[in-house]
Amino acid sequence: MLAQILVVEDDPHLGPLLKEYLSADYQVHHAATLKDAQAWLGTHSAQLILLDLNLPDGDGLDLVQALRQYSSTPVLVLSARSNVQERVAGLNAGADDYLTKPFAMPELDARISALLRRTAAGTGVNLGNTSLSTSSLTLTAGEQSTALTEHEARILELMMRTPDRVFSRADIESHLYGWETPNSNSVEVRISQLRKKLEQVGSDLRVRTIRNVGYVLQS
Repeated sequence: MLAQILVVEDDPHLGPLLKEYLSADYQVHHAATLKDAQAWLGTHSAQLILLDLNLPDGDGLDLVQALRQYSSTPVLVLSARSNVQERVAGLNAGADDYLTKPFAMPELDARISALLRRTAAGTGVNLGNTSLSTSSLTLTAGEQSTALTEHEARILELMMRTPDRVFSRADIESHLYGWETPNSNSVEVRISQLRKKLEQVGSDLRVRTIRNVGYVLQS
């Protein structure tokens, strides 16, 4: 499965160029504004975000800071802001790497590959007899496996990394959707699907409902 990259760039030449260039190796979505990027991130998962800072409706660093409230998706800043203080500010805001414009495509390739390798090293979660691959969206228990949707995998990863913690519906909605307002029963639907798939593969993990509070993953 190809890694999915979100390119947030308002330049009418560079944005489409990056999408075309990177599409040879990745799934690429291009957003020209913060609003478009936020809307896309509300319903999709990216393995990497390439982010311009000077956007028509705000500063890209605002997106980084908001993203870090619920996601560790790596962010590579592409910016004409080249002095040391501005690069440090970008990294301190939560960006994982910083490449100043103009840049050479081979260097961009190398930076993307490095960030994706780093991410791939931490894409597996194990608990009890159950394994989750967040890169392939596969749930495995023993010799049985099944595919998960992106949202199912993100909910299960959240719970597997902190078992026995109770998550409210608002916690899960924030983790999944960020800025977007989901359908009123979207969390309940995905929890129900997860329960069925955990049982299907013979997992010893169960998602328990704590009435009027939320959900907890127990072994």
